[in-house]
Amino acid sequence: MKFKHGEKVTCEIYGEKITDAKISIDKDGTPFICQNIKDGNDAEDKLGYKYSWILRKDFTHSYVTNLKSFIKSFDNPQIGDEYKDENGYSRFVLGVLGRVIHLSRWDDKDAYWSSYTKEELIKNGYTIVQDEPEEYKEVTMEEVCEKFGHKVKIKKD
Repeated sequence: MKFKHGEKVTCEIYGEKITDAKISIDKDGTPFICQNIKDGNDAEDKLGYKYSWILRKDFTHSYVTNLKSFIKSFDNPQIGDEYKDENGYSRFVLGVLGRVIHLSRWDDKDAYWSSYTKEELIKNGYTIVQDEPEEYKEVTMEEVCEKFGHKVKIKKD
């Protein structure tokens, strides 16, 4: 399986389940799993995570299992997930209590509107908006200097 830079994934590293992670791909094509659980080799861009774990170019590693793209579903609602009703109005998950999903108003993503079970959401025509991998634009140092109007030095975190 091939992944894109910035794509959300789940996996296990040394048998420990990682549910919040993204793929980072260095300029030379080396892929990494960026996450906050297991420390490994450093990626050029950790995508805001604390750690990164190197992979082979075919996205495999002997200690990494079950690497797959993270797909949002009604079976695993997360706070912040965006659901669209059949009229195209977006509502956001404000909380989950057992089987009940609490949704926001369509005009205010922080204001409570109503609660449903997943079966009721499906019956009422709701769909889940999936995250798109972040798109990055490659630029040269010359382009960066031109944008800022002076010489720029990149500092390491």
